[in-house]
Amino acid sequence: MSYNNDFFKKTIKDLLGTNTNVVESKKSKNKREKDEFCRIVEIWDKTWKRGNQVFENTGIDLGDYDSPYYDVIESLFHQIYREKAEIINWWVYERYTQDGKIATIVTEDDEEHILNTPLQLYKFIKKLK
Repeated sequence: MSYNNDFFKKTIKDLLGTNTNVVESKKSKNKREKDEFCRIVEIWDKTWKRGNQVFENTGIDLGDYDSPYYDVIESLFHQIYREKAEIINWWVYERYTQDGKIATIVTEDDEEHILNTPLQLYKFIKKLK
């Protein structure tokens, strides 16, 4: 969300009688990143599922129609999260096994992780080095 910084600076200056500089805290930035990540991944996941349901129910394949949107999302996530973006892509597109269960991710230290929600995915991505 964009704010008019000049308006806020003038308002604060009028209240305090001096120039000020407002800086967003690291905690606030991290929360905003987490919330946006979860929101975008949730929408992406719902859209992917919707396309699959349309195909299953009607035989209409929305893949060619939706593909450019997925390409944009994937590219932006890759730009931000680099190689970790592959895990995000996997979570959206391939996390379900043939029997409909959520697959397990095994890290290099042989630790198993089940990521049920975008928040769990976000926390997992942030912990990776």
